[in-house]
Amino acid sequence: MPLFKTIPIAGGLIGLWKFAETTVELIPEFSEEELTDSAFRKYTHEKRKIEWLATRTLIRHLIGPDFTISYFDSGKPILKHNRFRHISISHSRNFAAVIIHEHLNVGIDIEETTRDFNRIEKRYLSDLELAQTNKNSQLQCLYWCAKEAIFKLVDDEGIEFKQQIHIIPEPENQFSAKFISKDKESNYKLHYQFFSDHCLVWVADGSLIQE
Repeated sequence: MPLFKTIPIAGGLIGLWKFAETTVELIPEFSEEELTDSAFRKYTHEKRKIEWLATRTLIRHLIGPDFTISYFDSGKPILKHNRFRHISISHSRNFAAVIIHEHLNVGIDIEETTRDFNRIEKRYLSDLELAQTNKNSQLQCLYWCAKEAIFKLVDDEGIEFKQQIHIIPEPENQFSAKFISKDKESNYKLHYQFFSDHCLVWVADGSLIQE
């Protein structure tokens, strides 16, 4: 089974699934009703179909089969389950990542550290963050994933990564991010792991730092 790992967190779970199957191998695990889901039927590319099928297979491994997923107009997923109420999903070329929580909004992002961030770094990093990352591919990836995770956590739309999300580095596999919305500033504690040329970052509303 390509379940790569699970990470328990207070009130929730994180799961990682390594893409290894084809759609032909995954489809038999789903009912005809599930496969008529408009979210699945809209995909024509094999990779997108695999992402959809593998992600739901991963969720089944985490919480069982009795759940449904719908989406806000913004694309943010909505989880309906008798225990877990919140979900965030991310994909890289090789992995699906999911975080679920009983009562807190969550955000997660996964990305390959081998991606060339030099081409886009000035679009998502402030001048201070450019100096902090200093062309280091792991740090560039970490900051990207952190801002994506915050973006998925909050409800605001049209967020400017460079101006509204600022990373505050710390030791011990933790760091903070300041999110600047229209009417307030919020600081969040984030968590991360590096593995298999990937960076994984996650955050929950309960990690809001009170000032």
